[in-house]
Amino acid sequence: MGISDVVAEDIQQLLTQCIFINDESVVKPSIPSNESSTRSFSRRNRVYSLRHFLLENYPFLLKTVGESSSVVHNRGAVVLDVAGGRGDLSWILRNVDGVDSIVADPRVPNHKRLVKSVQFLLDHPDEAKVRSMEGVPTYQPLAALIPRLLEHHEISSTDTNVRVNLISPRNVRLHVDDALVSALRAVFSSESGLLAWDEYWNKEKQRIGSNNTHYGGTTPRNGDKSAEDVRNTQIDDPKIALDAFLSLDLIVGFHPDQATEATIDLAMLLNVPCAIVPCCVFPSEFPDRKINGNKVRTYIEFMEYLKTKHTNLRQGQLSFVESDETSKKSVVLYTLKEDLPKSEKSHGGRDS
Repeated sequence: MGISDVVAEDIQQLLTQCIFINDESVVKPSIPSNESSTRSFSRRNRVYSLRHFLLENYPFLLKTVGESSSVVHNRGAVVLDVAGGRGDLSWILRNVDGVDSIVADPRVPNHKRLVKSVQFLLDHPDEAKVRSMEGVPTYQPLAALIPRLLEHHEISSTDTNVRVNLISPRNVRLHVDDALVSALRAVFSSESGLLAWDEYWNKEKQRIGSNNTHYGGTTPRNGDKSAEDVRNTQIDDPKIALDAFLSLDLIVGFHPDQATEATIDLAMLLNVPCAIVPCCVFPSEFPDRKINGNKVRTYIEFMEYLKTKHTNLRQGQLSFVESDETSKKSVVLYTLKEDLPKSEKSHGGRDS
């Protein structure tokens, strides 16, 4: 749906207000006097560091098939966001970068906070300017991404508000674990693989059927558009789910807890790149893990154990900015396309 010349003028003004220009001749907005602000140290900001890492190391995510006006059309890259929880990473990739990122988590995603934050920043462009300034306590990464977000969406305007048609990423409610990997392996190696997949799917649906928990522990009220969008983008059909797994270009896991090792196993099975940021070890749940003959109990041992699973697994560092340096787990283990076995045909994604 097109917008009128008046609305177009309003949007151009909004973009001008929101874009932060790094020019010394420009008078920058004053920082609020609240020196105790810890917004820039929020744990919620860590996902933006991972997004930056992904776009920098996997440029195929942003390859285009054409341009129309200022809107860039993504080529169709598909990402699996393992144990994505609330779904912040997938939501940002979908709405800011146009990437089809699928949340894989037994819980129901909840994008309400991000939707409200975007609307607040649109309604308060001066505040958005302030929050887009890096290196200060009031910095909010989302504010700096508002101009890019506006380029990807249909925009409407009233006398008092600007509205953006935001999109909920696809989500599939399941555990990324050995059972999932085994079911997919059966699809590739057995004539009855599709039957095995259907059997797995039915068991997994029963397993999580009684878990109606929305991330954050709150059930959305009737009429909550954000929750309705999440339901509408949920993958409930086993064939569609299987097709989604077979179309993956990249598998990502940010502090995926019990799904960490299975994330690497899944990427190896599909022969697609992966990027994971390990955190908790759960030694009692995985007593068979060993490194140098000893049980894996600590974070350092866990990292060494994971590196033994893939000979080409690289190591990087995310640039977290947090007030508590001792608690952050910012090491990312990852593979690129050139690290994958050349002799094996990729089961997922695209060959180019």
